[in-house]
Amino acid sequence: MASKTVKTKVARRKPANVVALKVPDFRSESEEADWWYAKRDLVEDLLVKHGRRVGDSIDLEVELVKPATKAISIRLAEPDLKRAKALAAQKGVGYQTYIRSVLHEALQQKA
Repeated sequence: MASKTVKTKVARRKPANVVALKVPDFRSESEEADWWYAKRDLVEDLLVKHGRRVGDSIDLEVELVKPATKAISIRLAEPDLKRAKALAAQKGVGYQTYIRSVLHEALQQKA
């Protein structure tokens, strides 16, 4: 699934004309495409009513709905951990984030 870019604004209040649209976490790009297609009228209305012009485009803030997480501990073989850290560094993410994403993808394939 393609990653989504979400704007975050720290220590600023949202302008009155920016509307947050809650987008669920999807299992596949197809599921995401179906969701956006089903919501196309709502998104169009939000853009027309509340969109903020930025140059030639309209800005709509999107808030991703993420499932709750729980902290766990897990023992990994040292070579696996070393490899995960190397792969995470190549992608420019933390190794725990990388391991979580790899596990998530593997679990989704088994669903």
